[in-house]
Amino acid sequence: MLTLVNMMHATQPHKTKDQVDPMRTGYYRDLWSKILCETAVTAWWLGVSRDLEPVVTSRDQDHVTPLSSWEPLNLSKMYLSKLAHSDYMFTLRELDISHNNLADLTGLASLLNVQTLNVSHNKLASLEGIEHCKHLESLDASHNSIHNPGTVLLCTKCRLHTLCLEGNPLTGMELYPGCVLESCPMLCKLDGKEL
Repeated sequence: MLTLVNMMHATQPHKTKDQVDPMRTGYYRDLWSKILCETAVTAWWLGVSRDLEPVVTSRDQDHVTPLSSWEPLNLSKMYLSKLAHSDYMFTLRELDISHNNLADLTGLASLLNVQTLNVSHNKLASLEGIEHCKHLESLDASHNSIHNPGTVLLCTKCRLHTLCLEGNPLTGMELYPGCVLESCPMLCKLDGKEL
């Protein structure tokens, strides 16, 4: 099927794959997300910066020391529609997947050691999947579409000290601060304000 679409694209080069085959737009976006994630995660493992230049960490310019798994991984502003290859991120401590097109957080189950997570400016309606991040201390989920107070209950299994949900419909509700503080008793900072 993909070969047929590529042939159609070759005969109409001025059109994108989405225009040639509009029924599979979501598939193409997910496939592109998978490729971008694979490239970024491979670069992260090998100690290469986001623009695919080696990160030289020793005085010997010919020898490149791989980055430690403690280094943050930045997947922001990549127009991702899904998080792929997260099973290779199991040692990751800090992940930034902000400013993408993520509608859900599937793929977080592998991020057992993540402590800082930025999922702001996406299309999230829920934080489902966050419950797998048991070591999570800081979560920025601002500027999404979270409107259900029950979604905060998913954070109860995390060790959250800092939580930012500003810019979500949820924050306009009367019971917002109370339900968050009840769900996350270790919280020290909510929406940038000390508690």
